[in-house]
Amino acid sequence: MKVLPRGLKSPRLLRISLVLLIALLSLAAVLSACGNRDREASGPPVGQEPDPPAQEDPSSPADPTEPPADPSPLTGLPMVSPGSPVAVAIGNNPDARPQTGLTGADIVYEIPAEGGITRFLAVFHSRAPEVVGPVRSSRPYFALLAKEWGAVFGHCGGDPELSRYINEWKVVDANEFALGHLFWRDSSRSMPNNLYTSVENLRKVPSAELPAPPQRYEFKDRSVKPEAGISIRYGKSYSVEYRLAEGVYNRYILQGSQAEPVLHVDRDSEEPVTASNIIVQYTTMRVIDSEGRLNIDMVGSGKAVFLLGGVYEEGTWKKTGTLEPTVFYDAHGEKITLAPGQTWIHIVSPDAVVKLIPPE
Repeated sequence: MKVLPRGLKSPRLLRISLVLLIALLSLAAVLSACGNRDREASGPPVGQEPDPPAQEDPSSPADPTEPPADPSPLTGLPMVSPGSPVAVAIGNNPDARPQTGLTGADIVYEIPAEGGITRFLAVFHSRAPEVVGPVRSSRPYFALLAKEWGAVFGHCGGDPELSRYINEWKVVDANEFALGHLFWRDSSRSMPNNLYTSVENLRKVPSAELPAPPQRYEFKDRSVKPEAGISIRYGKSYSVEYRLAEGVYNRYILQGSQAEPVLHVDRDSEEPVTASNIIVQYTTMRVIDSEGRLNIDMVGSGKAVFLLGGVYEEGTWKKTGTLEPTVFYDAHGEKITLAPGQTWIHIVSPDAVVKLIPPE
C-alpha cells in the first residue's frame, strides 16, 4: 500500500472539501441578501436614525404664487370680481325685506321715495353678487348717482321724467322693460317685490367694459375707541340705527309700530348688513305731484355728518354741476378719509333727526 507524506490528503478528500467550501459560501451569500431585503422592508436597524430628508436648495426659486388683489377704489379692500360698475335700484318697503346682495355692494345709498318709504341704490364694482334685489322702479336722482360712478343703471321702469334724464345724461341704461332677459321673477315672493338680477347680467349691457370708478378718498384705519353707533330718523314711521359689532356697524330698521329695531340681514346668506362708514347728507326736498314724488336737490352744497371707522365728525358736501361728483369735506374743509369697507350714504331732509347712540 502506497503511503502519502504527512500533511497531504488524497485527491478524493480534496474534491469533497472544495465542494463543501463552495456550498458554505453560497449559503452565506443567500443569507446576506435576505438580511438586506428585511432591512429594506422594515426600515433602519434598531438604534439607527433614518437619513434626514433632502433639503431644498435655498437658492432655487420658490413656486410662483398669485399676486395680491388690487384694492378697490370704493372700499380700499382687495377686489374679488372687478368689472364694469353697476348701480341697482332696490326696494325697501316692508314687503321687499329682507333684500339680497346689499352685503356685496361697495356703496349703498338710502334715499326717500314717495309715501314715506326709502329706496336703495347699491353700487357694485369690486364684487359681483349672483343675486341682487328686489329690483324696483327708479327716480331721476337715482340715475344721476349712477352716472356719478359711471355705472350701468339697473331698474324696473320709473317716473315719467326718468327716460328723458337717462338720455340727457347718457346713462348706460339697464331697464327691465327693455332688457327683461337679464332679470327674473322669484315665485316665492309677490309682485312687485320679486324681481331680481345679477351683477354679471348687467355687466353684459355695455359692448365693452366700463372704466373703473375714480378713487375719491383715501382709506385708513380709524378710531381705537369707536362710537357705539348712530341713529337716523327719516320721519315719524321710519328710522335706521347702526350699532357697533366686531369692528363694524350692524344695521337695524325701526318701522311703524315696531317696539324695537330689527337687525337688517341678507335674505340668502342671513348675514347682517354692515357698514364701516356712515355718511348723512342733508339736502332740500319738495313734493312735486299728487302721488308724492319728490324733487331732491342733488346739485349744490349743504351740511353732512359722518361716522367713519368709528369717528364722528361734522362737515359739508358739495356737487358743483349735474355731471360732477359729490364730494364730502370735514370741518376743516379737507376731503374726508374713509375706513376700509362698505360705505352707506343717507340722503335726508333738513328736518331728519340724527343722533349718536350712547354707549351701554
